[in-house]
Amino acid sequence: MTIQEASSKFHIKMESLQFYLENGLLEQSRTEDGIPEFIEEDLQCAVQFRFLLDAGMDIATLKQLVQLMKTKADTVSEQVRILRKCRYQLLEEIHGKQQCLDQLDYYIHEIRQKQTKKEA
Repeated sequence: MTIQEASSKFHIKMESLQFYLENGLLEQSRTEDGIPEFIEEDLQCAVQFRFLLDAGMDIATLKQLVQLMKTKADTVSEQVRILRKCRYQLLEEIHGKQQCLDQLDYYIHEIRQKQTKKEA
């Protein structure tokens, strides 16, 4: 599958596929004619890469995770540790955003309360 076909079928930007290639996350084989092509299993991984990067995983950690997944040895516990660390970091971000939201709600409440007192 060419990069254009892969981009279209898996709804992945061509720039993202190129980024994954440049960072060694995806491999590209070549047809007998020398045309670069992708295998479907690798492209399914690319969808997961986008999700993990969007979740806040840095590229170095993603590379480490991919390497562990390719290893024939039992690395499940290490893979889970990496994913849980990403999960906790994302949860911390969510909690931080929730605190900001709570503070905004408080300001809105205070402003409305002052307005109500002026009108009374």
